[in-house]
Amino acid sequence: MSYRSDPSLKEKNEEANQESLSANFMSWFFKSIAWGVGGLFALSMFNLLDRADAEQKSNVDLPTGPINNHRWMGWENPVLDEKDGWNDWNKLLNPNNLPVWYDNFNKIPSTKPKHHWVMVIDTRKCVGCQACVVACKSENNVPLGVFRTVVQVMETGSMESSPNGMVVTDDGNYEPNVKKFMLPRLCNHCDEPPCVEACPVKATFKRQDGIVLVDYEKCIGCGTCIQACPYNMRFFNPVTKTADKCTLCVHRVDAGLEPACVTSCVGRARIFGDLNDPKSEVSRLISQYPTARLKMSQGTEPQVFYIDLNGNLEGSTSMDEVYMEYTYTIGFNTTAYRKLGGKVELPKIEERKNPFKEFEK
Repeated sequence: MSYRSDPSLKEKNEEANQESLSANFMSWFFKSIAWGVGGLFALSMFNLLDRADAEQKSNVDLPTGPINNHRWMGWENPVLDEKDGWNDWNKLLNPNNLPVWYDNFNKIPSTKPKHHWVMVIDTRKCVGCQACVVACKSENNVPLGVFRTVVQVMETGSMESSPNGMVVTDDGNYEPNVKKFMLPRLCNHCDEPPCVEACPVKATFKRQDGIVLVDYEKCIGCGTCIQACPYNMRFFNPVTKTADKCTLCVHRVDAGLEPACVTSCVGRARIFGDLNDPKSEVSRLISQYPTARLKMSQGTEPQVFYIDLNGNLEGSTSMDEVYMEYTYTIGFNTTAYRKLGGKVELPKIEERKNPFKEFEK
């Protein structure tokens, strides 16, 4: 008997298929419930673990007081403190217990210091990439809005009228007779630092090796030293509530390393070394090339030497003012950006002499 000629066989086959579908559905249904219950259990366990971890972190006693932005606290943050020496300012600022001065700086040479650290900046090599600025902020945990070093990017010159000029306006054609100039700026670590003498609580001092530093635990944030600096190279740290400045990466120097801005300079425009060593690179450069220092008339004896600074700024243009090109070249004592295209006075350049004539003999 064939399948087509037996209706009862067809009905039995359909019933069997329905029973199979029903069994498969029930199996899938119960498996789904089991997976769902297991997932809820696992999720609840993860939540319990996260809650326990959060409670453990909340038990850490975060410091209170003026420092309340924990993202910028560095060594002050107990969560980030690795007990690696950053929480001991005496070891950080002067680990070798060098003599320090608060005045009478002219007596330092008579103590015959082993080193006298200075920086030479070759403006011919600076391209204004700002790598040194970024490296400084990263190395020293400098907050937003303030800088320990900047590179001022400026344009000198003017647009001159020319019949075949590439710049076409309604008033005629013009040819740009301009050039860029980069001026890296940082604390000059002066031999006669007025900022040190101005501090009423002796929070800022000059080490025997020439580096000028601020003891942030003593500083009361009065701003007297900031006003005393003729170079505008100190600023008020909005996190620590103290005066702040370039330290020449003193923690690296004491460890035998160069400052972060020097190691990151792609054109090797920044050179750091010992002025007491006549064979050092800084001594060789100062002896070989005419150098300039900023605002020598102030009597501060700055220890940052610039190569080819006069030639770039006192050439055919001989401008007393230059135009700012980028907004990141802001002042150190303010977070207010200058209007793009505004003017800024250029620091006066008053020295061409060669202080290393004795080494040429």
